[in-house]
Order: sequence, then structure tokens, then C-alpha cells
Amino acid sequence: MIDFEEGIFNPENWFKQSWEMFEASKILCKPLTARHPIQSEQDNYRRVGSMKGAMLLLGLSAENALKGAFVYKSPPDLVKARLNPKHFHEVAHDLTDLAKRLELNLSKIQVSLLERLTISVQWASKYQTPLKKSEHERATGKIKLKYPSDYKLVEELIRDLQKASGFDEVNGWSHKN
Repeated sequence: MIDFEEGIFNPENWFKQSWEMFEASKILCKPLTARHPIQSEQDNYRRVGSMKGAMLLLGLSAENALKGAFVYKSPPDLVKARLNPKHFHEVAHDLTDLAKRLELNLSKIQVSLLERLTISVQWASKYQTPLKKSEHERATGKIKLKYPSDYKLVEELIRDLQKASGFDEVNGWSHKN
């Protein structure tokens, strides 16, 4: 296990977690790409559960990459040995807000993806319905995984953020040189 402060302040750790969640999401997505007909209620549960799990992990992957970039740009303050979650965003797991705080120049497709992943991470992958009706209305038509384009977009996001946070494909992380 890594040191607490090292885990918080070192962008490399955030990106490692991001890549782990990304790869795990791809594994959960495999049953969705098989295109076998649903033959039972359990098959349906398996498919829907796999999609929700894949979206949750893909969203957590994007969130960790965004937070890694944010830590690189703006090291957080620890108060009483605790990371203030407001350092990253006002509302927990709001990926679009985090991207805005990073002043990222995102395409409409990327913004749409972050909106869908935010919904997934905040509630849609964990619960049947949110706690607020307004959240339910905001999510209408957005709870879907677009394969393989969502994966390509998140992978590009991670690589771009990682590069902007001191990582070089040839030399690795700048803090290790």
C-alpha cells in the first residue's frame, strides 16, 4: 500500500487507478459485444448489470484521470489528514465540472460522454432511480454505453491528461527523472 500523501499528491497514482478502472471496464463490456440473444431473465440481468458496471468503471476511470490532472495543476490542501472533496468539484463525481475547472477544450461529443458518465457514477450504475426527480429527467435518454467510441474517447482523454501532467511516452513520469 502506498503512503497516504504520496497517493494524494502524485498524479501518477491517479492515472494508475484510471488505467486499472479502464481495463476492468473493458472486461465487463465484453459480454455486451457478443450479440447473443437474451434467453432468460438472468441473461438480461447479466447484460444490464455488465453495462452498468462497465459504465461505472469507465466513469471512475475518467474521473481518476481528471483528478490526476487537477492534482498536477493544483495540489490539494489536506486538513486534519483528509482530502477536501470540494477541491475537485462542488458536487461529487461531476466530471463535466471537473473538466471545466481544468479549462479543457472538449468537443460536444466529449462533453456528452462526460455528462453520461457523471450520471452513471453519481447514481445510474448503482441505483434504479436517483433521489431527485430533476436528476431523473436530466438522465432521460443518456444512460447508455456507446461501444467502442466511448472507450476510444476515454482512452484519448486519459492519454492527453497524462501527457499534460508530466508523463512522456519514452521517459515515463517527469518526477522520476
